[in-house]
Amino acid sequence: MSEYNTLGRYEIISELGHGGMGTVLLGRDPRIDRKVALKVIQHKNFADPDHEEETIKRFHQEAKAAGKLSHPNIVTVFDVGDENDVSYIAMEYVQGRDLSEIIKERGRLSFQEATSVIVQVAMALSYSHDHGIIHRDIKPGNIMIDKDGVVKITDFGLARLQEAESITKAGHTVGSPLYMSPE
Repeated sequence: MSEYNTLGRYEIISELGHGGMGTVLLGRDPRIDRKVALKVIQHKNFADPDHEEETIKRFHQEAKAAGKLSHPNIVTVFDVGDENDVSYIAMEYVQGRDLSEIIKERGRLSFQEATSVIVQVAMALSYSHDHGIIHRDIKPGNIMIDKDGVVKITDFGLARLQEAESITKAGHTVGSPLYMSPE
């Protein structure tokens, strides 16, 4: 269970998992009685406290990037906030599993399943690109699949708004190396 009972206006139900930057919690928005996923980063856990401001800026950039998008194959962002030394993003809760979990459990997808996933991811990426947002970290762990086979792209943490100034330093790369194009 999480160390929080509430975060912002959200009631905490349980912990869903840990990610590269923090924890994902299952919460409830009491205003509209809706379950939400809360991506949470605790400022005290930053590996490099000297880059705290940059990390928080990147976290808010994720919310801004994803919050501009409304597509059936992209996880919807509802809210972003800071409370004490914690930043959080409230987003659509997807009852399902990520593609990496499915592949670990079952191995290869059938041709039909793989085709469905690829088409849905391509539609989501095309939509985000049309709206000036480049994801920059597509990998199985960032592709959620619900019980009906609907794909949802998540984790726009490395996304870049095409019109925004870059906060990635020269000489640094972003993304998951095993899933990046070689150039």
